[in-house]
Amino acid sequence: MELGKLIDILIADIDGVKEHASFEHDKVRYLQQSIMTSLDVKQNQIVKVFTIITAVFLPPTLIATFYGMNFTWMPELEWEHGFLVTTLLTLVAALIPLAYIKRKGWLR
Repeated sequence: MELGKLIDILIADIDGVKEHASFEHDKVRYLQQSIMTSLDVKQNQIVKVFTIITAVFLPPTLIATFYGMNFTWMPELEWEHGFLVTTLLTLVAALIPLAYIKRKGWLR
């Protein structure tokens, strides 16, 4: 065989390898994007859970913070059922956001 034909065959082989490498590179890029998308979905679900927890516990935390301050006079403490009313208020303040979140279907 002459040298020109061998060079042409070699160039054709190099082009084939180059196309195959490009195809494999595209496959790897697609797999990487698929993995990143899956991780993004999982991360969004985790953030959603933390957001729901925050929304449910923020109102009771604010109420508890208010009653944790050292005031000299708090009329609710002198009521006969002041503690019960405060406890129920805290519970209702937690249940209202939870009910809203459930009604909107954000817990799925």
